[in-house]
Amino acid sequence: MNRQFAGTVTAAHEPAETRYQMMLGNLRNDWGLGGGLLKWLFERARTARVDEAGGVYVEINPFLCAITDLLPQQGRPLRVVHVVRDPASWARSIATFKASDRYRAVIDWLPFARPYPSPRPAGWRACSDYERALWRWNWCNQRIHNLRAQTTSFALVRYEDLFSQDEAVRAVAFQAISDCLDLPGLLEAGPADLNNKENPYAWVGQPGDRQAAGRICGVLARQCGYDY
Repeated sequence: MNRQFAGTVTAAHEPAETRYQMMLGNLRNDWGLGGGLLKWLFERARTARVDEAGGVYVEINPFLCAITDLLPQQGRPLRVVHVVRDPASWARSIATFKASDRYRAVIDWLPFARPYPSPRPAGWRACSDYERALWRWNWCNQRIHNLRAQTTSFALVRYEDLFSQDEAVRAVAFQAISDCLDLPGLLEAGPADLNNKENPYAWVGQPGDRQAAGRICGVLARQCGYDY
């Protein structure tokens, strides 16, 4: 977006302050503490970013799932592209990726450093890491899905369509993004863009478990167009 629409669109990926905002959001959601401080910090940082952008501001940011209730702001349009991925493969991917190189060694030990379902589902303590990832998928995507009624425009785009080898399928996904965000033109991306991995990390665990994904995520996954 920054390259194609230079001067009119500013796209940001996971701005640094949103990691601690997610942690504060998880604390607020779980313990009921810090809500006022979190709202003030979020609105202050978001207003500064939007005003600095000057044109269209787009943020690609899964950290926001813990604080989706703060996204609607009076007087500002809210356009949401909900990019969703098959839960079985997403859970495998997120268990692999964990965080950037800077945080990988400590991410499992930092309180509230990952999306944190609140309240936790029954049997959370006995869940495997993979099952917990599935519950995170369910919680995060449900919170984003629930924003729909409060948005100026909303589009559901499947990860598998966005990165499809079928050019026609990709074109529909990119058209939906462009329309939803009211971009100044059709967003385009070639194979080089889609195949470039900024932070690759080899998978060393078990393959995705569709049975577990269906049990935990099936209802919402079907609403998102997956066959469960």
